[in-house]
Parts: sequence; C-alpha cells; structure tokens
Amino acid sequence: MDAPRPRVASQSMSSPTLETTPAVRVGRAAKVFSYSAEHEPVVTVMPGQTVIVETTSAFGEFALGPGDDLSGLDIDRCDPLTGPIAIAGAEPGDVLEVHIEAIDLEGVGAQGVLPDIGILEWSRLPLEFLAVYDGEVIFPGGMRLAARPNLGCIGVAPPPGTVVPSVLPGDHGGNIDTRFVCAGSIVELPVSAPGALLVMGDCHQLQGDGELCGVAPETDAVVTLHCTLRKGGTPLRRPRIVTADRVMFIGSAETLEGAGALATRDLVDVVVAATGLSEDHAYLLVTMAADLEVCQVVNGLRTARVCVDRDFFERLHEDSTLPT
Repeated sequence: MDAPRPRVASQSMSSPTLETTPAVRVGRAAKVFSYSAEHEPVVTVMPGQTVIVETTSAFGEFALGPGDDLSGLDIDRCDPLTGPIAIAGAEPGDVLEVHIEAIDLEGVGAQGVLPDIGILEWSRLPLEFLAVYDGEVIFPGGMRLAARPNLGCIGVAPPPGTVVPSVLPGDHGGNIDTRFVCAGSIVELPVSAPGALLVMGDCHQLQGDGELCGVAPETDAVVTLHCTLRKGGTPLRRPRIVTADRVMFIGSAETLEGAGALATRDLVDVVVAATGLSEDHAYLLVTMAADLEVCQVVNGLRTARVCVDRDFFERLHEDSTLPT
C-alpha cells in the first residue's frame, strides 16, 4: 500500500476516468542514456494511471559472465534508463509525485568493482552473480540477506538545453542511489519540461547507504507505479522522498557537505514558509528535528538526504502556534 503523502497547501491532479483506463506497460527496449528535454516520450499517461515499467540492469548493454573484469567497461553505456514517460498535464513548476507500488526482480544480480569507483582504493573485483531465492539474496559462501529492491536511477528532464548523463544525480533526480526509492515510497520530482519526461533504471537487489563499493547487485526489474501532479504552492527545487514515517530532502553536489547543505537549505525554507519562523529559528528547529544521512558516495556527484519524521512535517502545515 502506498504511503499517503503529507498535507500541503496545493492541489493534486488525477484523472476522473481511471476506472476504465488500462495499465500501460513500457518495455525495456525503450531506453536512453541521459536526462534531457530533447528525448521524445515513448508514451503519455494520465495522472493516476497504472504504469508498468521494465528496467534494465546497469550492465544491460554488456554481455558479462561470472569472473569477468569490469575495468574496460564503457561507463557511458551503463545505467540505461527506460522511457521517457510523459505525464499528461505536467508543466514546468509542477511537482511530479511518483508512487512506487512494487518492484519485482527479474533474473540474477551482478556485482563487482569498477576501478576507482568505490570509497576504497580497489583496483578491480571480478563479477559475481547473485540469485534471489525465497526473498533472500544468496551471497557467495552461502550467506543470505533479505532482498530489498530499490531503483538507483529515477528522474525527469532537467531544464531545456541541459543534458545530464544517466550515471549522474542532480536536481532532476537521476542516479541518486537512495535505498528508499522502493515499494511504498513516493518520489517527488520538480517538473522542468512539458510532460516531465520520467525515466528510471539501475535496480538493485539490495543496497546499503553509501553504495560503498560503487556496485550493488545490479538486476533487471519490473516496476509498478502511478504518478500524480501537484500544482500550485511553492515549486520543488530538488527531489524529495516520502515514506510511511519520514520525509526526506535530497541533495547532490561535489561533496557530501555540499549535498547536505542543499538538502538542509530546502528543509529550512519549508519550515520558514509553513510557520513564519525566522530563518535563524528555523535553522535551530531543523537542527533538533532532522537527521543528515548518506545516500551514495560513488557517483560523479555525492548525494545526501536530510530527514524528518512525518508527524513533524505535517505539524508544520497545521500548527500556527509555533513561536516566532
């Protein structure tokens, strides 16, 4: 079941005819390797319409086998993105809410190390293939870890004239490698081009915060989702993730400190707008209520999240008695 989104002073848009609108399936043959307003959408869907998206492994362009060395891999052909998917009525300034209903894994996962990609100075590590059985990832040697599928890449087109490679994160979303982009979460993205042009890929069987070696078990997947639009209110500058109990502000920058600063600034601005507090007092309040966490440290830009509890976030928009 989807987590309900937090109450905000805006309007969500959905279609009144969804009961008779069939689900749309987008095959993995429809793929791009960048986030761009220049890509033609492969399909246009209505807000609220169920969309089934086939995604390709981050290594989907390459014929790889157990023990293969990844040192010669062409990074420009990694992280293929399925789409783009246009959402009817999406216009610049809107917020696209992507409700992830399910992520179903397909086939086996592949994990190795590309030279100089992970947080440690590791020259190479041959590819291992990991199966999922009865909901668990089977690691070499027999250790089992509960599978927790997530999308490494999800994003919309950046402003027209800007092209971002699929392997990079940014204000548009992208390769944020955040483990909470999973079933039950809502990913909120700022719309910068007509139709939003949603793309996704780079599914993992399981990923911890940081994606420390740079390669979580990469796999094909089938993602079931629907989108809604939020019109009016303050535009979103960067991605936000809403789960059953938390709201996460996402920032990407050259350093983790820079990424955390972007996410913190976004939360401070929300507190100021919602409560009337001064920026100084909002900063103090955020320091007490928010957690700074790492998403990934292995892409061209680092990604961090600043998180608050749902009840705190919702109180911001309901309680006008906070001191000023």
